[in-house]
Amino acid sequence: MDAKRNLSPPQRLAVAYAQRDLREAFSLLLEFDNRLMAIAAKGQESLIKQLRLAWWRDQLKKDYIDRPKGEPLLAQLAICDHSLALVAAFQSLVDAWEQIVAVEGDIESPAILVANKARGDAIFGSYAIWASGGRISTEAVRAAGEFWARGSLGLLVLATDLKLLPGLKPLNLLQLAYAVDGKANGHARFRIFLRMSWHGLTGM
Repeated sequence: MDAKRNLSPPQRLAVAYAQRDLREAFSLLLEFDNRLMAIAAKGQESLIKQLRLAWWRDQLKKDYIDRPKGEPLLAQLAICDHSLALVAAFQSLVDAWEQIVAVEGDIESPAILVANKARGDAIFGSYAIWASGGRISTEAVRAAGEFWARGSLGLLVLATDLKLLPGLKPLNLLQLAYAVDGKANGHARFRIFLRMSWHGLTGM
C-alpha cells in the first residue's frame, strides 16, 4: 500500500490495524471518501461540485479498461481483490456526497442524516462484512458508521454515545478519532488520542 495516500493520521492508524488482506480495500474506501469530501469543501458553486461528482459516477459505471488511466484511485480500484464490492461502495459514497453538496451546508437538513448513514454503510458496513463475515450486528455497525460520519463532517459526536465494535479495531479507531466530551478542551482531546493509541495496542 502506498504510504503517500491521502489519509489522515487516524485513518492511517486504522488501516495499519486492519486485516492484512483487507488493508488495500479499506484504504481505498477512506481515500475515496476523502477525495469526495475535498470536492464538497471547495469554494465553488454547488452545480460545479455536482458535475465533478457526476464525473466519478460516470467513470465507475465503465468497465475498468475504459476508465482514465491517469487517475490513481481508479487504477488501484481495478487491481484490488475486492474491486466489485468497492465499486458499489464507491457509488454509494458519490450518492451520499451529492446529497451533502445539494443542501449547501444546511447541517439540519434530513439529507445530511441520510447521507451519513450511506457513508457509514459504505465504509463501516463493507469492512465489517469482509472482516467478520456478517457476525457483527448490522445495527451496531450502522450506528458506529453514522457516529464516525457525523464526526468527520465536524458535527458534534459525544464520547457517551460511542459504542465500540468487538473484533473491529480499525472501525473503533475511526470512531475514537471524533469522540469528544461535550466540554472537551485541549487536554480532553489529548486523552482521546491516548485512548486511541491504547486501543490500537491492546484492543481495550
